[in-house]
Amino acid sequence: MKRILFIAPASFPVTGAENIVNIKLLQALSKSGDFEIDLVSKKSKWENYPSESISTYAVNLESLNVVEVDNRINVRTCVGHLLAFFYFGVTFKGAHWAVKALPVVKKLFSQNKYDYVLTKDSPSLLLGYYLRKKKGLKWVATWNDPYPESKYPKPYGKGWQCRNSFSDSRLIKMMKNWVDIHIFPSNRIQTYMNHYLCLSSDKMIVVPHVVLDQKQTLSTPSCDILKIIHSGNLKYPRNPLLLIKSLDLFMKEHPGFKMEVTFMGVLDDEMYDLIIQYGLTDIIKIISPVPYKDSLLLLSQYHLAIVIEASCEEGIFLPTKVSDFMQCHKHIWAISPKIGVLNDLYNSGKIAYYSDNADFDSVYKELCRVCEDFRAGILDRSVSLVENYTEKYVVDKLYIIPYKHYQ
Repeated sequence: MKRILFIAPASFPVTGAENIVNIKLLQALSKSGDFEIDLVSKKSKWENYPSESISTYAVNLESLNVVEVDNRINVRTCVGHLLAFFYFGVTFKGAHWAVKALPVVKKLFSQNKYDYVLTKDSPSLLLGYYLRKKKGLKWVATWNDPYPESKYPKPYGKGWQCRNSFSDSRLIKMMKNWVDIHIFPSNRIQTYMNHYLCLSSDKMIVVPHVVLDQKQTLSTPSCDILKIIHSGNLKYPRNPLLLIKSLDLFMKEHPGFKMEVTFMGVLDDEMYDLIIQYGLTDIIKIISPVPYKDSLLLLSQYHLAIVIEASCEEGIFLPTKVSDFMQCHKHIWAISPKIGVLNDLYNSGKIAYYSDNADFDSVYKELCRVCEDFRAGILDRSVSLVENYTEKYVVDKLYIIPYKHYQ
């Protein structure tokens, strides 16, 4: 049995993609019976949250510590940012939450003996740094996205080669010198961040987003209509234009084919206009986002789930939706950079369909293949879980931490 201090500002309440990743990991760890967990999370004043308890997500904790913070600019938050510099040697937007959470973390540390502290998203690294430097607690840090944020690849950020600000230099030094084990969700983001972290291999480990073991079979309301869904933000730099054009051409060439494509989320205004311009309002449905649990139920109504990524030189991200779609045993079509994580998953047989998001012919040909497979009944078959995304795999990896020199 291991006792861990789990510091994840974006975890509970569950409000977004990062929260979903973290709450699923908490569920897998607590369900295993191998971990005792104290969670420290964040709640912002003046924001509305779902009225639900942590038990709604089948998460069993030793303690839940939700630290509320005011994100408006006022005297108190300005003082909080100054104190962050005093306590941690660096400050940045949002760092004042770590100041408010510090007394909670100190109290938990004084009351319990932990195997390690696990930090998940900014500014949790400030607290991990404090516990490692001041208290000697082993520190395991997870980087689901490049950090600092300026290091995001273009067009999201400036790229890993960009010149470091004072704050970035301090944060990178903190990450290099004080973290015992760094966790990344993919090999590509590990390699990307290691361009500037310069870590030895025994300090890094790849652990994908966990896929919970749900006994769920694929079902659709109508076997004569191909139903496809994309869930999540489709605003710039993500772009569904090639998919919209491919749907237009396909329906012109196959006017009797029955298909429904749902975009659940927000699109740029010009995409709404294009859907009307191409006469696809009967094919493409746009619906508002729904709570996470409802979204999983909604997925059962579709044959195929699409992931559309931004055009990057290299796709280093492992989108949260990939593990959600796997969890619901759905066939996945990735429209993403030709060099990237999702193409790797396709080439290794972990997802069934792939298109280069910069190539119209690639998108159109894959749409045709999807439709052919639907006619052949292939999309009616449930998809098996990928072994290294399963609860057992992820839990085992986190259990052997912080020991080094493992495979």
